[in-house]
Amino acid sequence: MDRRVFGRIGENTAADVLRAKGYKILKQNYRCSYGEIDIIAERDGDMSFVEVKTRQNFHYGRPCEAIDKEKMRHIQRAAHCYLEDMKKKGYVPRRYDFQVIEIVVQQIEQAF
Repeated sequence: MDRRVFGRIGENTAADVLRAKGYKILKQNYRCSYGEIDIIAERDGDMSFVEVKTRQNFHYGRPCEAIDKEKMRHIQRAAHCYLEDMKKKGYVPRRYDFQVIEIVVQQIEQAF
C-alpha cells in the first residue's frame, strides 16, 4: 500500500479516536511555512496539536520514536502560526498542548 494512503488512513483513524473522546476536529493537515500539523482539535476550550504516526509493525521501534527534536520544533512553530491566525479571528484557547497518536496496523497471517 502507498505510504501516503496508509498515513491518511492512520490520520482519519486518529481523528475518529479523538471524536470518540469528545474532541472537535478543527483542522486536518494544517500547513504553513513552518511545517505541518496532522490534526488540530479542541475540547472544553483547550486546543490540541496532534502528530499521528502510523506504522505496519514495530521493526524500527515505536512510531512516536520517529519524532525528533527538529520535527517537534516544526510542529511547535506551525502551532504558533495557527494560534496567531486564530487570535486575529478573536479566538484564543484556554490552554493548548501537543499530543502524539500512534497507529499500528499489524496483520498476523496464519495466526492460528
